[in-house]
Amino acid sequence: MSDPIRRPVTYGDGAVEALPQLVADLERRRVLLVTGRRSFEASGAQRVLPALEAAAQVRRFSDFSPNTDVDDLALGLVEVARFDPDLIVAIGGGSALDLAKLLCAFRGTTDPDELRSGIRAGHRIDRRDTALILVPTTSGSGAEATHFAVVYIGDEKFSVGSPALLPDRVVLDPQLTVTGSAYQRATSGIDAVAQAVESLWATGATDRSRRFARHALRLLLPHLERFVEQPTDEPARAMALGSHLAGRAIDISRTTAAHALSYGITKGYGVSHGHAVALTLGPFIEAHAAAAAGDLQPGVDAALHARVMERVTALLGATSGTDARDRFVAMIERLGLVSRLSDVGVVTADQRAALVDGVNVERLGNNPVAFDSAQLLSLVERAA
Repeated sequence: MSDPIRRPVTYGDGAVEALPQLVADLERRRVLLVTGRRSFEASGAQRVLPALEAAAQVRRFSDFSPNTDVDDLALGLVEVARFDPDLIVAIGGGSALDLAKLLCAFRGTTDPDELRSGIRAGHRIDRRDTALILVPTTSGSGAEATHFAVVYIGDEKFSVGSPALLPDRVVLDPQLTVTGSAYQRATSGIDAVAQAVESLWATGATDRSRRFARHALRLLLPHLERFVEQPTDEPARAMALGSHLAGRAIDISRTTAAHALSYGITKGYGVSHGHAVALTLGPFIEAHAAAAAGDLQPGVDAALHARVMERVTALLGATSGTDARDRFVAMIERLGLVSRLSDVGVVTADQRAALVDGVNVERLGNNPVAFDSAQLLSLVERAA
């Protein structure tokens, strides 16, 4: 798992036990521990707390919602100001990991209005002085591998990014990921699959990101259903590595249209993020496979796009874009997830139009197929 431009990754069953030594190696003495309200105990990660408290002064912060908003961040920044940590350790799902990165990014800002203004203005983060260790307890978000973090202001989603937000250390312990509910494992896992698929076709993709994405899918697709049904050692290990590699891929390529649509589904209908992405990814796979040269964004190599979609189709075990869509939809149904937008409450024409109106246009620019509003609405109708 080593990489010359990446911080070290500690991987393996029981890897979380190495956390106190990692803290000692970084020579840090005041640790703000950012955790989910339940996942810290449920995952078994809490067993390292006594050794961690022996190595440093520790204060825990878990007062935040699953989709981190600016009010959660403001509370955390007040805690940072009071405690003055020299290290932030996040143990949890994507929201906990993103919050830890945001606390580093906006450290020193405690005024809520100033914080909102900084986020809206695209606050530049050139450096961070607080050390950062990220320990995921889900296999899906890949947040430990990315240089950006998501925060909401009301229903508006913002992505804060900087290479300075990459952690000093990552701990990947597959055993921390097995205790969540089957629904949580399904939605996290399908998010990793979606990230890898979108990384393959994104206009921002590189040869390197596509290698990460292909490797991720070879691990994720054969093991996801077993991981959801019975998360034994083999699928847990494959999912932990696969989701990390999907995060590495998306860190380079960024996400595309299915992710852009997902945020409105999550905020408007209370659907878990990975599930929200999956609800439209099948139709996007079909549309991307069917795209002719004239359907592509300016500068997209039509031959390369065709090869990429052949690879996506093959990885899904399909023979055509339509077959790939059907296989993907069947997979998410086998995971116990509903597969139609209407199943989660998107039932009227006005609701579908509102989803399209709320799309982040930047992410559509990273989509190889050019969609105008009418075409995007047509795709949403097919997903309904």
